[in-house]
Amino acid sequence: MPSRRVRIAVLTALLVALCGCSAEPPGTVSSASPDTDGASLATETPSLTPTPDPTLSPEPIAVPSCAELLSIEQVRVTLNDDRVEGPAPLDAIEPPSVLGPAARQTFETAIDAVGCSYGIPYSDGGFYVIVLAVDGASASELVSALKASDEYEQTARGDIAMFSKGVPEGIGTYLGYALDENVWAIVQGTMVSSTTSVNIAADAVTAVLG
Repeated sequence: MPSRRVRIAVLTALLVALCGCSAEPPGTVSSASPDTDGASLATETPSLTPTPDPTLSPEPIAVPSCAELLSIEQVRVTLNDDRVEGPAPLDAIEPPSVLGPAARQTFETAIDAVGCSYGIPYSDGGFYVIVLAVDGASASELVSALKASDEYEQTARGDIAMFSKGVPEGIGTYLGYALDENVWAIVQGTMVSSTTSVNIAADAVTAVLG
């Protein structure tokens, strides 16, 4: 009997020990059970990180053709001369020899350019118009350089800065500039004056910018 009681006592102790290992106190969470609700919540929650707006690059200026730039009627009114004919596209668009260092650098870095000529047939009367799409920073630097120069007469039409000077070489011509934003117009010839050269140049700038 004593041995049987011992065996029963040992068996009872083992059962209690096993029950104690497998039982868990109330309120505890088993580490073996995944928190499926929490995982689901984490995966379903959308990201709140704001998406930055893409940087918008300004569209490049497209200089229209000679036929669309200035009408012959507009040029005739500005010059007060019905004999003027044109426009005819220039065979080559090159920096005029009268350009200063700042103007030449801006010319050579132009993005787009159109050149047109006007004149009175069978005469020495004529002029050309060159319109360039340039970098805005370069245009601003050129305006500053022209304002600092004492060679040019300065005026303006709204936001368009205008500069002109006489060029006494040969039979003599006038040179006119007009600049606004990133458009630069150059006018030079024997048929234009300090006033009409910049007015035609400003008309060309306005035609490009609309």
